[in-house]
Amino acid sequence: MSVQNAQNKLIQLGYGEELRPYGADGKFGTKTSNATESFQKDYNRIFNKSIKVDGVPGPETNRALDHARNQAGVKGTKNFNISEFRCKGSGGLSKGGIDNNLLLKLEELRYDLGGNAIVINSGYRSVAHNRVVGGASGSQHLYGKAADIVVRGVSPSRVYSASDKFFNGVGRYNTFTHVDTRAWKARF
Repeated sequence: MSVQNAQNKLIQLGYGEELRPYGADGKFGTKTSNATESFQKDYNRIFNKSIKVDGVPGPETNRALDHARNQAGVKGTKNFNISEFRCKGSGGLSKGGIDNNLLLKLEELRYDLGGNAIVINSGYRSVAHNRVVGGASGSQHLYGKAADIVVRGVSPSRVYSASDKFFNGVGRYNTFTHVDTRAWKARF
């Protein structure tokens, strides 16, 4: 695995702030080592594992990065707890959890916007709650593939523009931005 590949995975899981100011530059140095070590410690704690904590993104850590990415919709990421995506009406979650890509892309967006906190106004919605809030009948919220977000310190129009790089579905509203991981491109 290349160093840049590991750095990109670290950003997707929420460890991008530790890579600043260099980001995914493909160079192994102190920032990459520190971010990798932070991930390794968190991975062991969250998944009750005992991978080597050495700050090196080797084969074992690469497998752990992939495992954590594949479990993001159930376990969360460094900056997003799954409870943030619970239905505001029923308190439930979609069967199988939230879409992994939604969380990974939210982490990428957070990194892209300078690390500012992202507030989830609405994540998963039950059919009943979706009706109450006037959501579309085929809303991506029903499948755990959407979030209505506010980024602290960033205007909704800037969030909308930045979201275009990461999400297939992006909606602009006065006080928030809708993002989703639908299979086709939609802008509204």
